[in-house]
Amino acid sequence: MNTYTDSPKLVINKLILKGHEKDYVVTFSLGINIIYGDSDSGKSSILNLIDYLLGAKKIYMYEEIEKHGRYALLEVELNGKTYTIKRDIFKPEDLIEVFSTGIENISDLFPALYSPNYKKEGPAGYFSDFLLNALNIPLVKIKQSPTKADSDLTRLSFRDIFKYCYLDQDDVGSRNILDSNSPVVFTKNKEVFKFIYNLLDSQITDLQGQISEKTSEKNKLIEKHDVIASFFRDTQIDSLDLLNEELTMVRDELELIEMELASITQRMRSDSSYFDDLRKLIVHLESENTKYKTNKSLKLGQMEQHIRLKKDYKQDIEKLSSSLAVIKKLPDKHEEVDCPVCNSRIGYAKLALNFESNPVETVKAEVNSLKNRLKEIDTLIEEERNNIIHLESEEQRLLENLEKAREMLDINTENFVAPFITQRDEFVAEKARVLERINKIEQLIKMRKQLNELISNSEILQNQIAILLEKLDALKASAPSIDDVLTNLADYLRDFLINIPIKNPHGISINSKSFLPVVRERNYAELTSGGLRTLVSVGYYFSLLQHSLSNATNYPSFIMIDTIGKYLGKTKRDNDLEVSNADDALEGLDDPTKYINLYKHIAKISESMLKKQKSHQIIIVDNDLPADAKGELMIQQYVVKHFNSSGTDGASIGFIDNA
Repeated sequence: MNTYTDSPKLVINKLILKGHEKDYVVTFSLGINIIYGDSDSGKSSILNLIDYLLGAKKIYMYEEIEKHGRYALLEVELNGKTYTIKRDIFKPEDLIEVFSTGIENISDLFPALYSPNYKKEGPAGYFSDFLLNALNIPLVKIKQSPTKADSDLTRLSFRDIFKYCYLDQDDVGSRNILDSNSPVVFTKNKEVFKFIYNLLDSQITDLQGQISEKTSEKNKLIEKHDVIASFFRDTQIDSLDLLNEELTMVRDELELIEMELASITQRMRSDSSYFDDLRKLIVHLESENTKYKTNKSLKLGQMEQHIRLKKDYKQDIEKLSSSLAVIKKLPDKHEEVDCPVCNSRIGYAKLALNFESNPVETVKAEVNSLKNRLKEIDTLIEEERNNIIHLESEEQRLLENLEKAREMLDINTENFVAPFITQRDEFVAEKARVLERINKIEQLIKMRKQLNELISNSEILQNQIAILLEKLDALKASAPSIDDVLTNLADYLRDFLINIPIKNPHGISINSKSFLPVVRERNYAELTSGGLRTLVSVGYYFSLLQHSLSNATNYPSFIMIDTIGKYLGKTKRDNDLEVSNADDALEGLDDPTKYINLYKHIAKISESMLKKQKSHQIIIVDNDLPADAKGELMIQQYVVKHFNSSGTDGASIGFIDNA
């Protein structure tokens, strides 16, 4: 159980993408988890799937996932309790299923159904609220305009907090990290930052309200449990222990029946040459099965063609949109502009000779036409996918009928089959009765487990209430100081950058207004080197994690970073490559030792925290690993997936490894 001195704990155990032909699995552990390999191998898609299963609005899929995937499962631990989240990857508006158990046991429980957003409440509520409650993070509303006394309030969601946990490949090294270029969104992000570190003025009041709500919820769960338990007693439904004992006995009985049936079947088998009608049926079923296989293969090929055509349409739209942008930037027909090459003046008429004179409206009409075709292609892809699922179902049904027909042929061709038929039919009928009993008992066990889940949830709520009360007392006694929080974060960031090391690691702090890093007395967005911004952005997120491991925050002790080595010199074989720009060259960021030191520092801090029982999780995606670190750091111990196009050295060719 977490105490007030702990931050919430979010741990990913396993990700499974369910496909048409196989499952695609990634298993994670505490501490550092590394996924690396060739481009376009599905590395980022793994993080996108995790993000989607934690409530993102949509998933950005590459073609292989769109072709082979169906739905995804994520086994997580939220403050020590295991849950499995299930979500359709093609229907983001559908309800999200949550099972209060690991992936292997989801068939033993009924799922809770949550709405993926706040548009309409699901049967069990909102998914964001579930995650916050499970992590014991208070459900609060924050001001949209903090400087206004009468500011409207907006609901704080798990997604708001998760922005500080997931540094995707577009944000690594970006000037506009955490939407700093969008005033409205960034204002909310800053309020979220204050909430994470218990710096909101309303936090004590919010805690009191949360304690009241959780107490009421706990009492309702206990009342609901008592009502259902009374119903079970009145209807004489056995306890869970007795039901499990009965299930074991009935399964033993089923095993004996199957042994008898196997014995009878063995004696009845024969390779007789008659029963032509049955053989004709088998030939017919085999032929039908071949047709379904062929049709399914055709549909898969058609869907792949549609997906490729969809990609072509998108590229055409991008090209035409670029043309529109160029047309808009052409000077007036009577104007002259400076030539960027020879410094002479050049008129519009001469400049226009190098571009096709397509009217703007014609180009716009073509863009709209392509967008309409794109929608049609999406519809065709969905239809083909549904057709494939239907064909798979029919193929399975035919295989089952074919197996039954073959078994009947073996049985009925026995010369002395007649004496066994009556005896076998009796066992088959008894087996059916036993299977019905097993199904009934398993259903009752599910109901009993669901009842026990009410008690388990009430105990979790009681623990959460105790933690919140402790937190409330501490906040009343001495609320955290914003200066102390920012100083701690700056110290962690300084330590990170010195260990790389960057040149001139001075003037490092956290801006008290934006809550973003400052290096050499310059705000993060003013840093001109992409490589330096990469290091600072990674160090900033890592500092957020470090602070949460030593202080009571509302931060889930979890980060994902996509392409951590962006803009950095990586391995010795990269030394001859040009650096990204002159500023990167001045910073010396093409030096592979900096890349090695980055991994060293993260590994050192992570291992130290794990030894102190400070559980956390870091998931890193990268294109390669630092060469020297492979031996020196034993970094392979952190690798959970390695991809390369040839599939050598124990690597897979990609996340979808049968494409």
